Parts: sequence; structure tokens; C-alpha cells
Amino acid sequence: MSKASMRSFSISSADPSNAIRSPRFPVLESGNSSFPNGKYTVDWEQCDDKCSFNITHRIEGAPLISRLLEDNKAAYVCTVSSPKSSYRETHISNSPKQTVRWNNDDLGESPLLTPMIVSVVPNKEDIRLDAGNDGVNMIWHDQVITLQKGNRLALGNLIRFKSSSILQLLRLTIDEELGDGQFSVHPETASDFRFQVKLDPKLHKFLQKKSRTRANIMTNIVTACLALLQRDKEFWEDDNQDGEGESYRNLRIFANHLEKNNLPRWSDSDFYPEVVATKLYPHSLPEQPDDE
Repeated sequence: MSKASMRSFSISSADPSNAIRSPRFPVLESGNSSFPNGKYTVDWEQCDDKCSFNITHRIEGAPLISRLLEDNKAAYVCTVSSPKSSYRETHISNSPKQTVRWNNDDLGESPLLTPMIVSVVPNKEDIRLDAGNDGVNMIWHDQVITLQKGNRLALGNLIRFKSSSILQLLRLTIDEELGDGQFSVHPETASDFRFQVKLDPKLHKFLQKKSRTRANIMTNIVTACLALLQRDKEFWEDDNQDGEGESYRNLRIFANHLEKNNLPRWSDSDFYPEVVATKLYPHSLPEQPDDE
């Protein structure tokens, strides 16, 4: 994973916030003065499988939260959610470095990720706060708070998972009726637009491993997907209008990606699927020709 793919954010009390909450315990979040010198930093990067993230949490200037983490009374958490499919899963880790995975088949759209630090005390626990030792604001000094399992102690920004790659729109499935080496492409429009790529079992298994041949097969699949878009305009003709077209924002993201790379869109007269596909994903050739 290249360093360029790493992204991060930091949360502190000085950050503006539109929400005004009054928790019964100090929380490290935007606009909350509970930890005047506190900072919650999250680094994340997308993994090569396109359905997982590596996330690193860091707490600074909030001794109370750091101590709870060290005593295993708090944990590093990231939720993965998809409002359209009512999907929500909570990933918990005792390590500041965690890998969050999901199954794209369970989601009806690109997922939303929310990192946080959460209390995991087995029973209710009363804590008398000390401004010096706990790093809290003086308004909390000498106050007794009660922590329960599930209380959010630090709350990060929402990470919106958006990809301009057409590969994110593919769902690879097995079709027992296809012959060796065969595949077919079909549209799915249950929520966001996706391509269902049906593969014969051997080909499906082969594509699970990286190789030059796999990359070239994926270029052929992308060509077929682009040809489908060009052929069936019902999937994009309402793209920029309200209503049904709003559901296919992932197509708009991909269309914008083509435009930024000076490539024609599938509705343009100079659009050739094989040309666009091989510009996005050129065929990988061996250094020495194969005599066979």
C-alpha cells in the first residue's frame, strides 16, 4: 500500500460542530470542551481487496481515555453501515490498529465508516474525575461519573467510502451453466447500480488470485460492462435528474472519473468500450513473447 493512499483526520474540542450534546460524562469530539488538550486522530487506508480498511486510532491529551484503554475498560471501534440496506456492523479491537472488513453483497451502497473509542466496562463503574490526572475541563473536576458498556468516549468523523473505479461496481458470481472460461455481464439496479458478472466455476476460482492473466481477463470484463452501459441507456439517461437517477450516484462518480481523465462517457458518440477499458486497465504483456 502506497503512502499516498493513507488518509487521516484529527478531532479536538476546538473543531466546530453543529450538534450540541450534553453527555453525563466527558467525551472527546468536535466542539466538546471536555478535554481541552485532547486530540483523537484516525489514519486509514483502503486495502487491495476493495472491501476492507486498515485503521489506526491515536489518543493524545486525554489521560482518562488512555488509561481506560490500557486497562481494557475501553476499546477501539469502527462501525460499518449502509442506510439503504439497513446494514450495520460494529468492529471492536483491543489494538489501536485494526482491519475492518465487510461483504459487498450485504450492502446496497458504498459503506459509511465511523471510528470511535467506546467504554467496555463489564459493569457500571463510578469514577471521580481529577482535572490534572484525567485531562478534563475544570467543570468536570471532582465530579463523579458513571460509565457503562457502550458509552462513546471519543467520536471520529464519518468516513464516506466512495470509489471512482468501475471495479467497485462489479459483483462476481458463479454460474454452473457456463462453459470453461466463459462469463456474462448483467445489470443490477436494486439500489445503486452494479454489474453482476457471472463466471464459470473454474474462471471464478482463477480470478481470486492475482496474475497477469487475471488482470487481462478483468480488462475484458470491464469492456463488456462499458458496452452494456453504451447499449442500455435506461441505466444512465436520468443521471442528472431527480428521482430514479439519484439512485445511481456511483455511475455519476465513475462518469466524473472518465471526464477527469479526458475519456469519453458512454453516452458520447466517440465512446468505444474497448478503447476506454484498455486506457483504464491496459493489457499486461510479458517482456518476452511466448512462442506458443
